[in-house]
Amino acid sequence: MKEENINGSLVDTRLPNQVKKHTERRVKLNDTYIKKLRAKAKLYSVGDSEMVGLRLYVQPSSSKTFYYAYKPKNEKNWVRYKIESFNTMNVQQARDKAKKYAHGIVEGKEPVQIKRELKGELTLKELIEKFYKERFKANFGYKAKTIQAVKTCFKVWIFKKTVSSAVMKVQEQNPYTLQHKKLSTITPEEIKILHSIIRTKSPFVANKVIKFLNVLFVYAAEVGELTKNPVEMKKGDWVKDREDNRIFTKEQRKTILNIVWKIDKRTGRINYNYYKEKGLNLVGCCIIAFWLRTGRRIVSEGNKIKWKQISFPTKRIFFDDSKVGQIDYPLGQKAVELLKVLYGERLTPGPLLWKEGTKDYVFPSYRYDTRNSIHKKSPPYFNYLRKTWKRVLKMARIDYIPAKQCRHTFLTLYQRKNKDLMLTKEVAGHKSIKTTQRYMNILQEDVVAGLDKMDQEEVEESKVLEFKKNV
Repeated sequence: MKEENINGSLVDTRLPNQVKKHTERRVKLNDTYIKKLRAKAKLYSVGDSEMVGLRLYVQPSSSKTFYYAYKPKNEKNWVRYKIESFNTMNVQQARDKAKKYAHGIVEGKEPVQIKRELKGELTLKELIEKFYKERFKANFGYKAKTIQAVKTCFKVWIFKKTVSSAVMKVQEQNPYTLQHKKLSTITPEEIKILHSIIRTKSPFVANKVIKFLNVLFVYAAEVGELTKNPVEMKKGDWVKDREDNRIFTKEQRKTILNIVWKIDKRTGRINYNYYKEKGLNLVGCCIIAFWLRTGRRIVSEGNKIKWKQISFPTKRIFFDDSKVGQIDYPLGQKAVELLKVLYGERLTPGPLLWKEGTKDYVFPSYRYDTRNSIHKKSPPYFNYLRKTWKRVLKMARIDYIPAKQCRHTFLTLYQRKNKDLMLTKEVAGHKSIKTTQRYMNILQEDVVAGLDKMDQEEVEESKVLEFKKNV
């Protein structure tokens, strides 16, 4: 009988004494323990107490490889079968594969036959590639931004290709990968492990990755590549979406608008000198003003809008592919005035001047056609507001609140003034009234204020009656 040796080639099962005798040494293997194992002058191995037959071999060169070792019936010597290098497979994955070999051997199959059968099955990496090629397209109903988001998440957390030092640090601390695993060997426990690793860096990205994997496995079942979906996340397993209900007060909103939107009263045009003197980015400030005047979503319905989407005669803005699909919204008078001023600056030298490549956008980027530190080309629309946003809040003496709260502020103030939830739903562009109801929760402070007002009883001056003593 022949088997694979440490280097992967076939050798006679009558191995040197160190393997032939197969000294039994078993511990509960884990990734941390394996990392600490040091190379010795001679090859040695450590068995796993959780999965009998699974052994890790450490070569003098320091390479570490998982093997499944077993003793054939009516044979004197042990034989071993290579599973995978520790560099590409963790302990749990090795255990799962060792179980496959153990079951196959019990059924009378040779390890070579088992490996051949496993080879015919797709790995997660191969399934993703097949999904991209056959299903993940616009004609199957997937939006371009959804495709981009999924591919980015899989690239970073499944294929482990990233330039982020923070992400690389997390991955180095957790050498865990599913990309090379056969589909049938991926377990619900491993999905949860992956989720827990990702959430240490990006909690909500962790949710997204697993939800994307669920879609992928449903596809695999449809095309006959998988019999059971390993995504079995319970409600408590997901990262809870912590709603940020902070909003600006009416006065704070007014203060911010006064900082970001300066018009020369004599000409009705933008006061360029003001932005220069204050060290403020003009385009960034214009975007903030737009957010606070319209309540639109900050990127897809804000930074990225084009002039062709604006209708001044009807005072509406159109979206062919928003978060809720094709839709159009009315624009308030102040928002229309803001946009008309910006349109009037299209021939003025400066950041709003129409240039080839950026003139279609309401908020053009002066960095367009340049590359950032990771050699990624800058988009034609302005999308780097964090610095401007922080500076504006500092000038307004307001503690930091995420920019997305501009939308929540607008919609909450709208609801507070109009008291009509259905109108707020239309202005927000929500599909469900349940989403709009969150603004009713934000308005609970109004209810409390009202109760406090009710409790403020008027205190009448007590009248003291003086009694005269009879003398």
